[in-house]
Amino acid sequence: MPPFARLHAATLIDLSVWSKLSRNEVRRFLARFEIEPLGRKYPMPRVYEHLLGLSPSGPLENDMLGSGLVRVADVAEWFGVSGENLLNQLRAPDNPYPPLYAFGPKRNRMLKAQVEQLLASPRNTFHDLAPIPGHALPATRLARHLKVPQARIDAILADEGDLPARIISHGRIRYIVSDVVHRLASSEEKPASEDALRAEETNIATPKAAPSSTGGTSRGLFADTTARAAAQSETQLSCTGSGANARRGDGLHGAPEEAKLSGT
Repeated sequence: MPPFARLHAATLIDLSVWSKLSRNEVRRFLARFEIEPLGRKYPMPRVYEHLLGLSPSGPLENDMLGSGLVRVADVAEWFGVSGENLLNQLRAPDNPYPPLYAFGPKRNRMLKAQVEQLLASPRNTFHDLAPIPGHALPATRLARHLKVPQARIDAILADEGDLPARIISHGRIRYIVSDVVHRLASSEEKPASEDALRAEETNIATPKAAPSSTGGTSRGLFADTTARAAAQSETQLSCTGSGANARRGDGLHGAPEEAKLSGT
């Protein structure tokens, strides 16, 4: 496939060839990164910038981006190693390989032009492309950048088999922010499971009607308040009495345990 022109408007078939993804999944895949078509086609500059976080600075870099991606399994075959071995090397700190674009299970890609440059170079070099600031961030900066609790970021990073899209360059991992936002939105939309709802209902205590001060069922807020006031009036009168009633009155005037524990 010849490189796309700088402002090429790509069809789904074009993007399928460029990304090595099935034509049927391209549209849904790009939507994860907030990339929408213009009419029925996708301007390639927006794909480069929002998917890869790259913007060509000249004809050379445009040709590099326009040449498309390559599967890591194919790269491993060109390098003469297993796919798992290559992935382990790409995760190692300060490795000499081009960046890995890990879009999901079995969606590991590299920029084809960089791999070809590396293979042709006697010193294992390739042309590095400057990433767009803020397109991808390390895990430690996501919560602050997106203004969400760290617990929400930890939750979507907990399943190592289903992580958001990330770029691994020289062993350093950066998560593509737009895909993290997509995951956060998806987690908010998930309805609670039936088990979770049942557990919630079990944990909610059903409020009970307060018993009437005169016994039996409650007669309403006003009636109960009036009854309590009358009872307090009788208690105060008992405190002025003598003998057993006087001692009983002193006990009623003591502070209840709840009040003593509350403090100030």
